[in-house]
Amino acid sequence: MHFDKVINYFLPAHMRHNKAHPRYHEFRTVVSSMVVGVPLVLLFPFLVLFLQKSVAGYYMNAGLLIITLLSVKFFGHYRIPMSITALVTYFIVYDWIKDSGLIFSPNISVLHIYLLGAIWADKKYGWWAIFSNLLLFGFIYYQTLHTGLAPAMQATLGGPLYPFGMHCLITIFFGGFLAYQQLDQERDRAKVRALQDQKIHVLDEAVKKRTEQLNSMRENIATDFHDETGNILAAITRQAILLKSKLKENDEAKPVVDSIIKNSNSLYAASKDFLWNLNHNSDDPQELFHYLTGYGQVYYNQFDMAFSAQANTCGQQQLDPLAALNIIYIFKEAMTNVIKHAGAKEVLLQMSCHPNKITYALQDDGHWKPADTGQPHYGLTNMERRCQKNQFVFSLSKQATGTRIAVTVPVNTFV
Repeated sequence: MHFDKVINYFLPAHMRHNKAHPRYHEFRTVVSSMVVGVPLVLLFPFLVLFLQKSVAGYYMNAGLLIITLLSVKFFGHYRIPMSITALVTYFIVYDWIKDSGLIFSPNISVLHIYLLGAIWADKKYGWWAIFSNLLLFGFIYYQTLHTGLAPAMQATLGGPLYPFGMHCLITIFFGGFLAYQQLDQERDRAKVRALQDQKIHVLDEAVKKRTEQLNSMRENIATDFHDETGNILAAITRQAILLKSKLKENDEAKPVVDSIIKNSNSLYAASKDFLWNLNHNSDDPQELFHYLTGYGQVYYNQFDMAFSAQANTCGQQQLDPLAALNIIYIFKEAMTNVIKHAGAKEVLLQMSCHPNKITYALQDDGHWKPADTGQPHYGLTNMERRCQKNQFVFSLSKQATGTRIAVTVPVNTFV
C-alpha cells in the first residue's frame, strides 16, 4: 500500500488512479523501476567507502534518477532525462572501469546491472542498451590492448580476449533473453487487451439490445396502463358527475360523490406522473425540469399567479431510476404549499448543475407562515422523509420576503 502511494505520487496528475489511460502501465513501470532503483544504487557507496574509493558517481546517478522522477511527475515526460541518465551512467561506469583494470575490472558487472535496469524500465527502447554495452566493451578492450595493461595481466589472468568475449556473450544472452521476455509479455498483454475489447464490445451490444427491449416494454406498459386506467377513471368521473346532477342539493350522499370525483381526478393525476416516469427519458434531469415547468405553468394559471423557470446548461447527466418520481412528488407538494400558506404573487422554479449533482429549487415571494403546532403537518415532513430515503439533500430557507425549498440530487456524469 505504501509503495503504491509512492508510485502514484510520482505519476502525472492525469494518470494518477486512472488505469484506463493508454500510457498508465508504461509510466507506472518507469516510475516503479526508478523508485526501486534509487535506494539500491545508494547501497553501493557503503562498500566503496569502506574500500576508500570514490562514491561521487553513485550519488550522481541516484540524483539523475530522482530528476527523471520529478520530470515524470511535473511534466509527464521521461524519455529525455532517462536518455541523459543513460549517457552519464556510461561515463561514470567507464571512469570506474578504467581505474580498476579495464576489461579485467570487476566494475564491468555494473554494465550488466545497467542492462537489466534499462530493459526492465524502458520496454520500448531499453533493448538498445545491448548494442551500446557491446560498443563500450569493444572500446574498453581496445583501451586494454593499448595501455600496456594486457601483457602485465596476461601472466596472471590470461589474455584480455577471453573476458572481452565472455562479457559480450553475457550481454547478448542476458539482454536478448530479457528483451524477448518483455516482448513476449507485451504480446500476451496485447492479446488480453484485444480479448477484453472483444468481450466488452459483445457486452455493449447485449446491453444495448436489452436496453432497447426494456424501453419498448416500458412504453408498451405505459400505453396499456394509460388506455385501460384512463378510460376506467374517466368513466368513474362521468358516472359520479351524472349521479351528482341527479341528487338534491341537501342530499347526504352528495359529499360522498364529490369525494369520489376528487379522488378519481387525483388518481388520474398521480397515474400521469407514474406513466411519465416509465418513459426512458425520465432519468434525464433536463426532461424532469421541463416536466415540472409544464406542471407549474398549468397549476399556477388556475390561481392567476406568475410562474417562471430558470435553468443553466448541463452536460450529459443521468438521474437514478427512482429519483425523478420522488422529485415530482416533492415539488408538487411544495407548489401546493405556496398556494396554501405563502400568499405569494410570483414563483420561480430553478435548476442548477454542479459536478456529480443537480439542485432543483422553488422560490416564492410570499411570507413564511409559522406552522400551527396544534395541527398535524405532513407536507414538509414527507419532503424530508423522501429526501432522506433517496439520499437527496433537502434545504429550506425561510425569509420575510419569501421561501426557498431546494433539493440536491446525485447524478451520474458522462463525458
